[in-house]
Amino acid sequence: MKLILTEDVPSLGSLGDTIDVKPGYGRNYLLPQGIALLATGKVSKELRHRLQHIEKLRSGKIAVAHEEAEKLNTVNLEVTRKAGPGGKLFGSVTNRDLRDLLKEKEFDFERRAIQLSSPIRNVGNHEFTIRVHSEVSVTMQIKVIGDSDKTAVKTAAVDEPTEKSEEETKIDNEELEKLEENEQV
Repeated sequence: MKLILTEDVPSLGSLGDTIDVKPGYGRNYLLPQGIALLATGKVSKELRHRLQHIEKLRSGKIAVAHEEAEKLNTVNLEVTRKAGPGGKLFGSVTNRDLRDLLKEKEFDFERRAIQLSSPIRNVGNHEFTIRVHSEVSVTMQIKVIGDSDKTAVKTAAVDEPTEKSEEETKIDNEELEKLEENEQV
């Protein structure tokens, strides 16, 4: 089934492209949503005449996407997560977390527009890509800071020498003497 796209679709094409899709996908999704029009008949001829107007809209959307990309380049992202002594996070930072951070900075993107190769599981600087438009993408960095509890650090450091007070030493010696007496009996 041949269709002409009336808006950008990430996996299919961009505005004004003529595409060939399976009939069910076109009939049940693309046509009812208004995302595409049939590439044959009167509608197709009208659309071809409107392509100049559509091309202007498209270039306007791309210009807006470039402006938004410039604003994104100035944003510094930082997140604090619980981490172990080796810098390994308890959990991970995913594209959903990145979307929430960007919402706090007043940027609204779909979760799928944020491309992260794998969830972030370590402390440090990490790169990810945001697809602002089908033709515009921005590579950004996030700094992941580890927040380790002091209690967690102390339990990990088992080899710490501890000093006993005189009273504790005296109690320990008394218990040792009692144990020795019980063994002799």
